[in-house]
Amino acid sequence: MRAARILVAVITLFTSVGRLESAVVNGGRGLPHAKSAYTTREGHLTTMEKIGFWGKKSTLPNKTLNVESGATLWLVQATANLTYGFSSHGDVSFTPILYQDAHKVEGDQIPWDTFLHVKFGNYKIEKRPFWLGFEIGTRFPTGKKHNVIFEDYTAGHFEFGLTGLLTYRYTSPNLLNDFCINANIGYWNYNDKGVQLSEVEPKELGYVDRTSQSFRYAAGIEFPTTIYEYGLELYGLAWLVTPPPGAAGREGYLYMNVSFIYKPHHRFSFQTNADLRLSPANNTTVGFEPDLPGLASYPGWRINLGVKYLILPKSVYDMHKTSIDKQKSAKTKKLYTQLEKEIDKANKSKAELERLRKEKEEKEKTAQSPMQ
Repeated sequence: MRAARILVAVITLFTSVGRLESAVVNGGRGLPHAKSAYTTREGHLTTMEKIGFWGKKSTLPNKTLNVESGATLWLVQATANLTYGFSSHGDVSFTPILYQDAHKVEGDQIPWDTFLHVKFGNYKIEKRPFWLGFEIGTRFPTGKKHNVIFEDYTAGHFEFGLTGLLTYRYTSPNLLNDFCINANIGYWNYNDKGVQLSEVEPKELGYVDRTSQSFRYAAGIEFPTTIYEYGLELYGLAWLVTPPPGAAGREGYLYMNVSFIYKPHHRFSFQTNADLRLSPANNTTVGFEPDLPGLASYPGWRINLGVKYLILPKSVYDMHKTSIDKQKSAKTKKLYTQLEKEIDKANKSKAELERLRKEKEEKEKTAQSPMQ
């Protein structure tokens, strides 16, 4: 019953949480955008909820009355995330977007699209403080409206991508000044060739004649401590094949993010991070409604607040028992390996002694032959 109440509480929390960025959702280890090459520990199930906001006062044209009027724009997105470590080298992350501001007269999106990511990592470079990994990402068009302003471009088709992950970890002798550097390089395919983007006039401005493709990157440094974590990172997007003129979010971007995490308990942590756009305030979209002249395609800043909670394992004992069992298994394997090497070495020495004995006997026989 207690587990059921916790699950209900988590689902309830999901429905009241916002997350601003949709393209980069990191429910696993690492920074808000630059993902770690480490995977979620085997058997661990985590949930992450964030509320994000951006707002701006602006003067916009009212085409019906043919006048300009003041308006305040807000961007809200509610996102849930579940991440599960299914092995010592793999985890899976499921992220449905439950609410998305579409900035349309007919209403917003409830729910919107869904992301599924599978990460393989924890691969250490021998005798080096580097770990490698990669992630396969997908986006399912479970929402109805696409080509949404102030969000990453999407045309409403199944999307996919591949990201390489690198982590460098420095461990100080006193364990007080550790830090990690995470770097990601990824490719994303929007699978949108032949799509006619909605609400674009004339229609030829919204027709996709080539598959849109982008290059995504992120790099940052995190300073973990027992109770706090601090992070600083850069992340962005550059187009390999740019969407048509009627596409919202057809520009590349570069952001800086500063993050802070407070961990009062081993099961949950409180997170806050802020994005600041470093790239120019460009907007090259043509023929798209609503028309918002003078506004950039992406927000100049973002603020996110959130909570991360460890659902499984249920007890601290189980949590540490798994770790201890793995350490024992690794030590046992190491001892067996050493024992096999010693046995092999002893067998080689025995064989060498036997060879030398035979050579000595042969020499003795040869020396005795003339006398006979």
